Amino acid sequence: MTELLGTARLQLHRGFDLHAAAAQVPYFARLGISHLYLSPIASARTGSTHGYDVIDPGTINPELGGEAAFMALAEALHRHGMGAILDIVPNHMAADTANPWWRDVLEHGRGSRYADYFDIEWDAPDTDGRLWLPILGDRLDALLSRGELSLRQDVFGTWELAYGELRLPLSPQSRQWLRDDGLMPGTLQRVLDMQHYRLAWWRSSRDAINYRRFFDIDGLVALAMNSADVFEAVHALPLRLLAQGLIDGLRIDHIDGIARPRWYLRRLRRAMDEARRVRGSNAPLYLYVEKILASQETLSATWPVDGSTGYDFMDRVGALLHDTAGQHALARYWQRLTNRGTSFRHEEQQARREWLDAGLRTDLERCTRQWRRYLAELPEYGDLTVAAVERAIGQLLERLAVYRTYLGPGKPSRADRHALLQAFELADAEASPDDRDARAWLRKQLLEVDLQTLKPPQRRCLRRARQRLEQLAAPLNAKAAEDTAFYRYGVLLSRNEVGSDPEQFALSVDGFHRAMEQRATRFATSLSATATHDHKRGEDTRARLALLSEDPSRWTACFGRWIEELQRQAPGPDVADMLMLLQIVLAAWPLHLTDDDEALAAYGERLETWWIKALREARLRTCWTTPDIRYEARAQALVRRLFGDPALAGLRQEIGHAAHRLDAPGALNGLAMTTLRLTAPGVPDLYQGTEFWDQSLVDPDNRRNPDYAARNARLGAVTEVTALLADFRSGSIKQALIAALLALRRRAPELMRHGDYRPCRVTGAAIGHALAFERHYRGQHLLVAVPRLCAGWLAQATEPRVPAACWGDATVLASENIRQHDLVNVLTNQTLPSMTEQTWQLSNLWAAWPVTVLLAGSQALR
Repeated sequence: MTELLGTARLQLHRGFDLHAAAAQVPYFARLGISHLYLSPIASARTGSTHGYDVIDPGTINPELGGEAAFMALAEALHRHGMGAILDIVPNHMAADTANPWWRDVLEHGRGSRYADYFDIEWDAPDTDGRLWLPILGDRLDALLSRGELSLRQDVFGTWELAYGELRLPLSPQSRQWLRDDGLMPGTLQRVLDMQHYRLAWWRSSRDAINYRRFFDIDGLVALAMNSADVFEAVHALPLRLLAQGLIDGLRIDHIDGIARPRWYLRRLRRAMDEARRVRGSNAPLYLYVEKILASQETLSATWPVDGSTGYDFMDRVGALLHDTAGQHALARYWQRLTNRGTSFRHEEQQARREWLDAGLRTDLERCTRQWRRYLAELPEYGDLTVAAVERAIGQLLERLAVYRTYLGPGKPSRADRHALLQAFELADAEASPDDRDARAWLRKQLLEVDLQTLKPPQRRCLRRARQRLEQLAAPLNAKAAEDTAFYRYGVLLSRNEVGSDPEQFALSVDGFHRAMEQRATRFATSLSATATHDHKRGEDTRARLALLSEDPSRWTACFGRWIEELQRQAPGPDVADMLMLLQIVLAAWPLHLTDDDEALAAYGERLETWWIKALREARLRTCWTTPDIRYEARAQALVRRLFGDPALAGLRQEIGHAAHRLDAPGALNGLAMTTLRLTAPGVPDLYQGTEFWDQSLVDPDNRRNPDYAARNARLGAVTEVTALLADFRSGSIKQALIAALLALRRRAPELMRHGDYRPCRVTGAAIGHALAFERHYRGQHLLVAVPRLCAGWLAQATEPRVPAACWGDATVLASENIRQHDLVNVLTNQTLPSMTEQTWQLSNLWAAWPVTVLLAGSQALR
């Protein structure tokens, strides 16, 4: 088994399948990647672009090449001394007739052997004990009157219900009732009444759906992962691949959707240990969880995992690149321009309220019904109304700062208690005082009642009620913050990112040091990500946007001038929407983009696609369910005119010139971010294609296939730093940096895995503009120094490097461990003698490369 040194995340689909991944293994091996980190490979819906809509977890997707293609990929990896980590989806599956489990449930209802595989509430009100299936494009009566539903026989002569291209199974009793020709009087309506599912208009799901979904997606049904049968069926394939030595670890998607994550992870770890025994190896098998952590939240030490997928690191390094001094000016401008508030918490809380009232209304009602069942077991039933309990639940969830809690059979953890008490305190201060008694009762049930003191029926009901609340908290947080408020709040979009809190605008050098010191002691093998398949903006898009915080007055003046001109030339869109568009125009502006009409048009198309999605996600002027076509048309017209109308050529050129002012300092930010990702505690994760500049937007833009031919050709073609700096717009300098630091990780794996983290003192003009740290382990030592907040020094720069004169007498203080050894500059391969002075001039450290990584100790020269 290959030691885990660095991963590369690949998004697989039929346009980039397992064969295509195998073809790139030599490139990733040259780059220095140790493991490919694969998106789900289980059989998914036809044409799936992501693999999370699984229809058969036990087989490898034939659209990806199937088992044979995976074996070929594994062979290629092993031939190059590499391994693989596999993303799996234990929370949900596709609610699709191509899913044999789901199809069987449709056919046999509660009598299906798979009925308990899914989280279905068969006794939900208004469903007549049937599965509510909101898949119709119109009301059922309208479709019946137009003849759009019919009975058909398949190739075997079995009757099915036909709706367009969709074929639904019929219950055995209804098939027995049909004549051979299916033409008995009143046949269709009678057949519909005899099914275990109730066909319904898609709009009804917000009111009546009775199965738990992934977020609000009707086409993804949640699994009952507490079931041993479900666990074994879902994990059979990945555990087999682990036992066969074909993969080396798992990434668990959406761990917060599972009712009992700790129980699940312990069971999975035991199964993985058994797989390791079968493969006959003592080498570790890695287990990672996709987990969004709040700013003061840490991954539970009771979870038997190697770490998270790295959103926490992405947040910390992103915040480090922002200047806290710019927050007030940007927020004030946003408020003055839009007449909207500057508090993200207020925006998010409003979005949570809206989601509980609409898109997640059925989920709230399902949660409340479980609390009703518990309440019915108690003496206070009747005095405390269910409606009051529902309001209390909503008031709590609107203010819960973490994704969810993890209340088990014992006492709440300190973290859970803190999160819940904080939310209840806010609710008591802000919500209706008339509901205070209901909130107090709910707080008692969550934090004070010991399950072991309850009678068995009460214990079961309360445990389930707590889980329902927690499983509602996670999707509510995601939908309200990431998929709504992030598109409404436009102070600076680089902080509106998955895993981040826009209220935490910036992070000081000391704050970053504290976070990394903690990371080195807890879950030091967590993945370190700066880009993912779910990010809202690419890592270099965010790095460029962060620059606006360093000179807010200049940029707000530009925005005011540009918005005024756009309002004259292309009126219609709201000014808040225009400001957010212009931020993205600047940040995503390709480094090579000039006045070429074709390239401008292509960039405009990307922006138009992003903007329409952003407007619909915001749900203020338009939305997915009921688009405002006129508003969207005005938005599209603005983008098209901006990037194609000769009358706007002057404005277009001015914006382009301003965007290119971000090129050099943005690239420097990108190099600093890359350096920290590959040298700070953790395992660096490279998202596909981001070894070049990543100016992507939200999906589908961030899931485009990279040009691997170009990346392969560039790797190692230019090695002189002067040439790399001169040609920095190509992205080769970023790729070269990644390759050099991955080589470092291979040269000193124990240092990079186990080394501690020690902040270095910086003096002089560099205070606040430089970050330096050391790592030490068993005679090996590393010193890393990167610049930050340097936009003011690079206003007219032609390369991403701060002129030496700007650093003046700024120094970094190195420890005795560093000074007493000869050193190797990892980026230049130059050997440096041991230091005679305690400090180094930063102007000397950064004379060649814009960042510095020095290796000292017994392995430095090997």
